[in-house]
Amino acid sequence: MDEEQQLEILSPVTDLGFVRILLADLHDELPSKVARFRQLADLSTSLGANGTMFTGGETTYLAWTEARSSFVHGNYIATVMLCQGLAEHLLASYLELGIDGEQLPPRVKFPITLERCLSRGIIVDADVKDLQRLMKLRNPLSHYRNIDDPSNLTHRALENQSPAADHVRGDASFALSVAVRLLSLPAFRVDK
Repeated sequence: MDEEQQLEILSPVTDLGFVRILLADLHDELPSKVARFRQLADLSTSLGANGTMFTGGETTYLAWTEARSSFVHGNYIATVMLCQGLAEHLLASYLELGIDGEQLPPRVKFPITLERCLSRGIIVDADVKDLQRLMKLRNPLSHYRNIDDPSNLTHRALENQSPAADHVRGDASFALSVAVRLLSLPAFRVDK
């Protein structure tokens, strides 16, 4: 059996068929993707004039690039989870940097990172509140919660009588705004 016949066994759709599906998907979703990209661009105007310092290495940088892409493409749960990971890596790695760097536990808990960042003036109380809210949005997406739990997505949708998709879209928008605000802090801005 040649390779072309084998591919037909695995999928009845040809390469041209996949292209048609992708183009139809792109066409149908293009206005909403453009709107989300515009929202992201508007949010990002607060970033440093010469960029942003991504402490935490590739994990932090990739979390940021994937969070942006996920948001634009409508992958809202991924956006929330990536923004939470970005915040954890960015802040904890910053604490360990430089002359004033501090030794963190090997698996530092996020609330401890927040306390230390607050005490060093890296973030303010409003940031802590928003980061705690982000953590509360991410946790029920990462860890099972039954439908009786108020943080369960279906529970929230039923409680507010609105589609779950609306909730996660709003959660992702909030998560991205928190991430941009973090990256816009003086500790991470590159203005010179």
